[in-house]
Amino acid sequence: MKLVKKYGNWDNEANVLINAYQPEDLRHASEVIAAAKDIWYQQWVKSGIGDQGTCCGGKAIRVWYLGKGKRKPEQRSIVYCDFVQGNVAAYKSVQPALDFLQSKNVNAEYYDGWMD
Repeated sequence: MKLVKKYGNWDNEANVLINAYQPEDLRHASEVIAAAKDIWYQQWVKSGIGDQGTCCGGKAIRVWYLGKGKRKPEQRSIVYCDFVQGNVAAYKSVQPALDFLQSKNVNAEYYDGWMD
């Protein structure tokens, strides 16, 4: 990981420092990321395989990422929710995966995607 400026659109974010993952960090975390996807899916199955909410694309767990040779970090999806369309069902089942990632020192957040 690398400590970099966030480069926000507002003055209060211009000098915020964040830890951004780099390509080698994500390669090293590939097994943890795969396990998080399985945890998310299994939680959705346990919740009854519902499909509540608005049909949204891009629902995912994301991290701050700094690509090779880049200066500006961006948010990158590392675990995609490709098993359900509804954003409410995805949101209700994501927390165990986020908790697992946090326990493995992966700083991630849920992204609700966009309406389809």
